Amino acid sequence: MRKARPVLALLLALPALGLSAPHALAATAQPQTRAGCPETMIFEVGGHLDQDAAIYDASNARLPAGVSFTKIHYSASIAPYPGDTKTLDDSVAEGIATLDKAVKDFHGACSGSHVTVAGYSQGAIVAGDELAALSRTNAVPHGQINGVLYGDPRRPGTNGGPGGIETNLPTILPGMTMKGARGFGDLTVKEICNTNDGICYSENTLSNLLCFANGVVGYFTGDHGYAIDPHAVQGGGEQLNHQPPKVPVCGPGLPLPGRTSQQLTGSGAAGARQTAG
Repeated sequence: MRKARPVLALLLALPALGLSAPHALAATAQPQTRAGCPETMIFEVGGHLDQDAAIYDASNARLPAGVSFTKIHYSASIAPYPGDTKTLDDSVAEGIATLDKAVKDFHGACSGSHVTVAGYSQGAIVAGDELAALSRTNAVPHGQINGVLYGDPRRPGTNGGPGGIETNLPTILPGMTMKGARGFGDLTVKEICNTNDGICYSENTLSNLLCFANGVVGYFTGDHGYAIDPHAVQGGGEQLNHQPPKVPVCGPGLPLPGRTSQQLTGSGAAGARQTAG
């Protein structure tokens, strides 16, 4: 399985650097499903350097009858990573535009089909941002859509715990905006994260530097890898895969005067909403 190597990992190695409410569903016409429309369409977004979502190939080969997939092609680029031509912000925006059109075109043709939006790593930013946008509209009925996000850099921390790296670090490089957590309203979205994966489980550098370093070690030693199979995932909320730390002295951090753990991790209300999903 090809592993992403985003420039976000370089930020991880630099510790010295410093919802809206759910909308009521509008009345819609009776869904019409054309002959040939699948019961479920999975829209798949790959991570950095995986422009054609190859990471889903193994699970796609096992899909049952009635379930199909659409791979979202985008640049999957994080310049200034060597060879990349688009910044993270531009590449994510490109992926969102492509995914949004694909989902809405499919729903227009197969309005009775269920839609699953899946993303891994950088692709989880794309998929998660699209799910957040869909949660604020009725473009697809909310009961007909779910999401599965693996190693999401924008995963909200829950119960005061660490969230993704974009909820923890400030914006340092142009074109690589750390946007913080986002919520999904009443959509069913599953966030899957390993506790040694510093991309989706990023401890605060000021209050718990050793566990922040643990996320760096975990990332580079394979803990950003997941058993990708979005069709097998049930329900929503958070699935934390607890792992023994790779930095043995990693443990509870020290609170900073006048700041709560939620403020330190960028978690809080958004995280609480996600847990309830």
